[in-house]
Amino acid sequence: MKNVTISMDDDVLSWVRVEAAKRGESVSRYFATLALERKQQGPHVSQRESLERFLSYPRRDLTRADGTLPSREEIYDDALLHRFEHPDLSSGPAKPGED
Repeated sequence: MKNVTISMDDDVLSWVRVEAAKRGESVSRYFATLALERKQQGPHVSQRESLERFLSYPRRDLTRADGTLPSREEIYDDALLHRFEHPDLSSGPAKPGED
């Protein structure tokens, strides 16, 4: 088993000590247990949290004054979505043989 050193604010450490004591664990064992639990939950947990966070953002109403919605083509024609075609932006690093 490897040792890890972490730094945290005093108030956070106080809270962690209380939480570890509630579980009957040392602070070290508390963090190891949390990490193992997180690993066992798998990546779907963080994806779900990300999705929930994304869906909680305010919605943008695309409805026009006449009550219609823009077509897919109109949405994708938006200048913001063509940012990679902007002449001021670099096309990336030169490939070998390009000057």
